[in-house]
Amino acid sequence: MRIRPGSSRDVATFTRLSNAHSQWLRGEDSWQEDELGAILISATGEPADNDRYLEIGGETVAAVHVHMSEPFAKGTINLALPPGKRRADHAQTLIGAAERIVRSSPHMASNAALQMDVAREDTELLHVAEELGFRVVQKMTTLEGDILDAPAPTWPADVEVATFSITRDLGAGYEVVRETFPPKLGGWHLAKDDYEYSVQNDPTALPGLSVIVRDAEGPVAIALNFMDTTKANTGLIGAFGVRTRRQGQGLGHALLLESFDRFRSRGWAHARLATVLGMDVDDNDYSLFTDVGMRPLFDDLTMAKGEMSCP
Repeated sequence: MRIRPGSSRDVATFTRLSNAHSQWLRGEDSWQEDELGAILISATGEPADNDRYLEIGGETVAAVHVHMSEPFAKGTINLALPPGKRRADHAQTLIGAAERIVRSSPHMASNAALQMDVAREDTELLHVAEELGFRVVQKMTTLEGDILDAPAPTWPADVEVATFSITRDLGAGYEVVRETFPPKLGGWHLAKDDYEYSVQNDPTALPGLSVIVRDAEGPVAIALNFMDTTKANTGLIGAFGVRTRRQGQGLGHALLLESFDRFRSRGWAHARLATVLGMDVDDNDYSLFTDVGMRPLFDDLTMAKGEMSCP
């Protein structure tokens, strides 16, 4: 067994391993190769620095990618860990390699936390993480809805709804993202470099899908929308938020329905999104989404090691 660094040529390998992992747990792929390439080769790290691959007898059997971005208070671990013999040992080896990547990075805080999302049904990996000192800190729920019969959105009279434009709206969009997903939200924080890289390079960010909303004072809401690659004929609401000063006024409800309408214009019949809620929520906490016909599909548990301190 040996651990080797990655390279840009390993995108296909990580895709294969990640999809085998996801198919085993949930019966669907997690990535397309070009989509994953926009994440592994990101604005904040190269594969040789941030990826490790585990080989046995010359065959690559598992891998890990570590994402590190501003404010450099945590490293996010992404494991591609298909079923197989000694899977728990492989998980322990790769998580250890990921921790060494974070600790050796000159950009990271000396006390940077580690974080990773683990499928609730992956009890083996949950156990390994707990043995290594990780604890569950939040739950991320993926919801899905059939959208063919969803109604048209109704907007307040004082807002302007527009298709998000990379050339015109990049900075304005981040104003909303930064307020809606601040560093204290951990895995949901989007650093500016990562936000810009994603909307400019992710091949599933198709033109015309994303929405930005403004009022007289500036940008107030955004939905960054993508083509979902885990299920055919499905749109993905990747980042969705309303600024504090306009929350509770129906903008979120309208923004969801506007996104559904844009998905339908592509001939898609379904929509997905993920949202972070506490561990002890009941179904009423999903009311914004269930009111437009979405339903919880599966949960990922966010596990952390160390304390993350953010501005």
